[in-house]
Amino acid sequence: MISNFPAPYPDELIYSVIARYAVHNGILSPKYLTEELFNNRNLTPTYDLPSHLDRLASYLPDHYNAPILINQHTLLPIYQPFQPDIVMTYAMQALRGEQYQSLHTKLGKNASRIKSVSFFRFCPHCWQEQMQQYGEVYWKRSWQITGYEYCTRHQQSLSVSSIFCNGIDRKFYFAHLNALKESSQLVLNPQDVNHHIELAGLIEELLAHSTSTTIKNFSILSDTYFLLLKDRDLLLNRKNINYEKVRQLVVDYWGESFLQYYQLGDLSSENCWLKNICRKHRKAFSYLEHLIVLRALIPEQNPIETYKQYIDLASMNLEEEAAPVCVNNKVDRTLSEDQKQWTILIQKNSVKQARQYDAALYARLYRNHKNWLLKINQTAVISPPSPLKQRIDWRARDRQFTKQLIKIRDELLDDLNSPQWTKKFLIKQLGHVSLIEKNWHFLPLTKAFLELYAESVDCYQIRRLTRTYIRQQTENKYYPQSVFLRESGLSEQRLTPEARRFFNHIEREIKQ
Repeated sequence: MISNFPAPYPDELIYSVIARYAVHNGILSPKYLTEELFNNRNLTPTYDLPSHLDRLASYLPDHYNAPILINQHTLLPIYQPFQPDIVMTYAMQALRGEQYQSLHTKLGKNASRIKSVSFFRFCPHCWQEQMQQYGEVYWKRSWQITGYEYCTRHQQSLSVSSIFCNGIDRKFYFAHLNALKESSQLVLNPQDVNHHIELAGLIEELLAHSTSTTIKNFSILSDTYFLLLKDRDLLLNRKNINYEKVRQLVVDYWGESFLQYYQLGDLSSENCWLKNICRKHRKAFSYLEHLIVLRALIPEQNPIETYKQYIDLASMNLEEEAAPVCVNNKVDRTLSEDQKQWTILIQKNSVKQARQYDAALYARLYRNHKNWLLKINQTAVISPPSPLKQRIDWRARDRQFTKQLIKIRDELLDDLNSPQWTKKFLIKQLGHVSLIEKNWHFLPLTKAFLELYAESVDCYQIRRLTRTYIRQQTENKYYPQSVFLRESGLSEQRLTPEARRFFNHIEREIKQ
């Protein structure tokens, strides 16, 4: 149990809290730090969306819990208002648990045109105030958000440190130490400074109020933007959008150089981000794109309040349109002929069969009564699942893998220089890592072979000691104990008890 884990400061990243813990306890080894806190030596530090928050919350006072840490000390709140509930539920579970599975991909961050910051950023004046108030400084989460380029409190652009927060060079939780060395201030276009200040303020407000807005699915977002564009008189007719007018509003408000700074300058191509955000939403857009569009469309109103207002309106319209899903004599009078016909079809057929029977009917309903169609399809007949076809002869595949493993083992027996024969190493020699790991229950012989012949740490260390002993005898040399261990790639601290007994036996043999 960790008893001296530091409590987070206001708006402090979890990453920063862990870095301060390492400084307070003089921990220099990244593996030792993660093993002590998470019982795992192979974690990669993540500054924006860290996992294991249930475990960290257990080290803190009782008024802290995982949801509080997520909402106040991670960057998940900037995604929350623009992601479906199912994605956010997954994200909360991923941050609380210990199985971190491609959350950045799930949230659309990896594919986003808005790139994350690569180095930690800070405001020197804020650090001076932190030092006076707390006696130490920390990394604020807002500083590490793309779009927050300007400190709203001290009216100056942020400074960029030389400490990696993103990319393959992340190996340790770095505190502020020596961050001022080799740091440089962000250079912003003087004409865009006011827009940067405005955007930084919007991001601060988004972090503070993001939890009050949720959406069920992406279709709500599509309806939200359609209602907004309709109210602003930005439609060419009943359904088509006047993209040229929308583009002009965005450019006039923010300016081309400001948009280009965030790689959002392409507003004219057929699949540009601005056209796609106004069309049907099939994927998530970044917080930055939403804020920029909402502010440009209604500059006189707070974009976050605008967004909440139209989300509520779109949700109400969806509920009203999807209400008459029961079919009886009374409701029948409110349905169109197409709706009545489709209702009869799905009482006897599955949705797929009904679509194949009358594709034109389905297309008309999808264009004109989409929400009603999606709702009533849930009452359709469910066709029985077709029996699964066994496409792979797993018994033959199991025997084949086992024979290959026997051959690989025989080749490795005489090779004292080979890596440790772990299960992963042996599977990689087969060239079917994913296939085997996902189908253990179909491969009993392969599984039994790997459990029997996978090399333990004891055996691997003994093999390395044997290799050095043979080399010593061949060259007719005598290695002192420390040199012998170093030649074997080992140390006194790393030797297992079994390997130590073997090493002591070798030492006695040499001295005799």
